[in-house]
Amino acid sequence: MPRATVADVLGPGGELSRLLSGWESRPQQVAMAELVAQGLAAPSHVICEAPTGVGKSFAYLIPAIQHALATSTKIVISTGTIALQEQLVRKDIPLLQQIFPELKAVLVKGRQNYVSIRRLGIAYDGQQALFETREEAQALRQVADWAHNEAEVGDREELGWEPTSTVWRQVQSDRTNCLGRKCPEYGSCFFYAARQRMEGAQLLVVNHHLYFSDLGLREEAGGILPPHQVVIFDEAHSLEDVATDHLGTEVSAAQVRWYLDTLWSARGKGLLADPRREAARGAVEGVRRANEDLWLNVGKLSEGRSEDTVRINAANPVENPLSPALEELAGALESLKSQAGDDNESTELSAQAMRSIEIAGSLRRVLSGEDSGLVCYATVPRERRSPSLSARPLSVAAMLKEQLFDRMRTVVLTSATLAADDSERFLFLRRRTGLEGGLAKRLDSPFDYTSQARILLNESAIDPNSEAFVDATARWLARYVQDAEGGIFVLFTSYRQLQAVHDRVRPTLDRLRRFVLRHGDGMARSQMIDLFKRTGDAVLFGTSSFWEGVDVPGNALRHVVIAKLPFEVPNHPVTESRLNEIRKRGGNPFVERQVPEAILRLKQGFGRLIRTRNDTGTVAILDHRVCTASYGRYFLKALPSCPTTVFRLADELAPVG
Repeated sequence: MPRATVADVLGPGGELSRLLSGWESRPQQVAMAELVAQGLAAPSHVICEAPTGVGKSFAYLIPAIQHALATSTKIVISTGTIALQEQLVRKDIPLLQQIFPELKAVLVKGRQNYVSIRRLGIAYDGQQALFETREEAQALRQVADWAHNEAEVGDREELGWEPTSTVWRQVQSDRTNCLGRKCPEYGSCFFYAARQRMEGAQLLVVNHHLYFSDLGLREEAGGILPPHQVVIFDEAHSLEDVATDHLGTEVSAAQVRWYLDTLWSARGKGLLADPRREAARGAVEGVRRANEDLWLNVGKLSEGRSEDTVRINAANPVENPLSPALEELAGALESLKSQAGDDNESTELSAQAMRSIEIAGSLRRVLSGEDSGLVCYATVPRERRSPSLSARPLSVAAMLKEQLFDRMRTVVLTSATLAADDSERFLFLRRRTGLEGGLAKRLDSPFDYTSQARILLNESAIDPNSEAFVDATARWLARYVQDAEGGIFVLFTSYRQLQAVHDRVRPTLDRLRRFVLRHGDGMARSQMIDLFKRTGDAVLFGTSSFWEGVDVPGNALRHVVIAKLPFEVPNHPVTESRLNEIRKRGGNPFVERQVPEAILRLKQGFGRLIRTRNDTGTVAILDHRVCTASYGRYFLKALPSCPTTVFRLADELAPVG
């Protein structure tokens, strides 16, 4: 019998049409599935921009499943958001397992999500020395009861409630504190049970953060994921940002304090509470003093500056008393191993000593200044948040080419927004990620935007960073909501402008009895979206995290208002360095990076509106530059073709009659 093709599953009269009543075969979905299948067979890397409505998850899952089962190999699926990860694991893959019953798939989580039975026992026996409050001790007992009597997979999500970080950090699985097969609890270890499930599965579902953390650890033979030759990145538009964060390093004042409190807190609790370990307490206090001194020194770097971030160009711009103090502490912890009563104590002391050495090394790496393609900088927040020192790669392209694309048989990059223009070359994406060659395709949208959506464009040349723009936006919005049926997203690029517009328009919204949600009020993003959907005609004021990864079909979202074109902040040290690098080679950073980056973000924001064939609505862009600037036509060209109305925001500066 010939091997089934993707069309046999996705096409008219295919397996899915027999499984799902009302299933509608989409030519774009079949085309994407065939492209992915071609990349897997060749082998070749694949880039595919698949607009909302194509059904891209089935389009890559089906060829991936067919390939994995036919070749007895593993395929990793990496997502950018938890929402998509849950959709794959709880909905899409279980449905496809009805067609491919032999398929095994697992959701892979980071090691720190699993409880360690061995460490739990140590914490339980030493809880009097480790925990400062009765509530923490009670929480530990609840975790222990769950782990021994109820837990099946042993991860924090299964627990069903969120223990404090003070409790969880004492019981979580930790690669620096693991005895492996020598552990007396190895047979009942939740983390290694998860590893065994990975070994028996063909599909491994992860998120980008875990994948790139694992990629960095693989160089030290400490990765979590088993060997694989195929990885599919959904929501691949965020790849550069995630890789930049996870292939760099960061140390904060709070992180050091948190580490020290696990050893010896101000209330006499921690690993060193045992009288036999008293000798190392002085080293802890020495690190505590050095920690305060270092961050006072770092704070001086920002004196006279308005920005929170300060680039570190010269080596050792401030005195660093913390690294030597941490190394002295590591030595003190190692010396205690001779008094350890068993392997558990010895392993715990070694793990903490290693952590001390790691922090010391990270600090020296950042304070050494830019080296080996790193951008080093200090962050000194004006608010009461923790200062930090960071090193990020100037470019991840070479690293990804070497560590990912050159080593993998097939890498698939897909998202609703990958192309910054209307071509299939994906030059902007390739420059950022280091991907050369391969198959590439931009798919048409299955939606009829000419009948489903319209665009409103402001042509009044009001500076979008001015108070006049805030006033005009608030006045226009106050008028607009009076006739706007259904829910409204009002999207900003800065919280400051969001706050200003919200405060001006809120009285009108209250009079109209419109339910209002404001990003920054302390509510979790997922809760805000859930409330927004259930309300049906709410107004949500959101910043960057609401521009993407939000799916609100139907009348609950009928209007998207975009205040400003979403250009990235040019004075952040990493962005500034990347722009300077383009100038050094004679390029135009605005044209080569800032405009394409903003186009992709605008496409993401626009994409919040139409989620199904039945959705209708309006996108309003209030930034005049999309109409008046020479580059504005590139933004409009990147959006779906829709009926467009031009208006003048300046008219809203006049008093309301």
